[in-house]
Amino acid sequence: MTIGFIGTGEITKAVVTGLSTIDGEKPDILISPRNAEIAGALSESFGNVSIADSNQAVIDGADTVCLALRPKDAEAIISDLTFGPDHHVISFMATFGREKIERIVAPARKVTLVTPLPAVAFHGWPTPVFPPDEEIVALFSKLGTAVAVESEDEYQALCVATATLAGAFGYYETIADWLAAKNVPADKARTFSGAVFYSLAATARNAPEHSFTALTRESATRGGTNEQVLAHLKEEGVYRALSKAMDGIWDRFEDAKS
Repeated sequence: MTIGFIGTGEITKAVVTGLSTIDGEKPDILISPRNAEIAGALSESFGNVSIADSNQAVIDGADTVCLALRPKDAEAIISDLTFGPDHHVISFMATFGREKIERIVAPARKVTLVTPLPAVAFHGWPTPVFPPDEEIVALFSKLGTAVAVESEDEYQALCVATATLAGAFGYYETIADWLAAKNVPADKARTFSGAVFYSLAATARNAPEHSFTALTRESATRGGTNEQVLAHLKEEGVYRALSKAMDGIWDRFEDAKS
């Protein structure tokens, strides 16, 4: 398999880094010269990575083509390119539905939607895949966890969930800032808050049989400090606000389909 990448930004950098550091055989990778700095660094770091002369050269030299473009630029860039009927096109663009991608990459017949994020660089991200494709699921399973879904609505919902990452970091930033305000050195505050974040993620990952409701209940001892903070956050509408924000992202994706 030769995998080509149209668009050479941070997500391409992460995916290429992840694929180039897996155990065993690495795929041949062809990247566009769009971002010379990132393209050059990747080709210098990994022997399986080459820089094509142009976006069309990426398509001509690859059987699988990943579209990693900013949505506002994508249609204009892709309209100047020629795909073949046998190309497998993988779109990283969460706001583009499958029908829209199929239309702009015709006559390519096979289109898969995936949403990798930067943690795939160190094989630590759950990547939604739609529709389920055995080869693509196997590929992204090497970069963390591939979550194959059966409908575009299910895929879109998982993409919406990825919009919560900055908010999650902001939550732990608030903890770190509060600790610093209480005269805990900033580096120790950051280390402690980050370790709490990691520990909670590990707890959830290692106990898949427990719902988040159960984990919350176990953490909020009756009359304890965790129960007090949880009750305060609920009273302030923090979780309602998060749900409402996700509804807004869903609507944005729906609008982008038209």
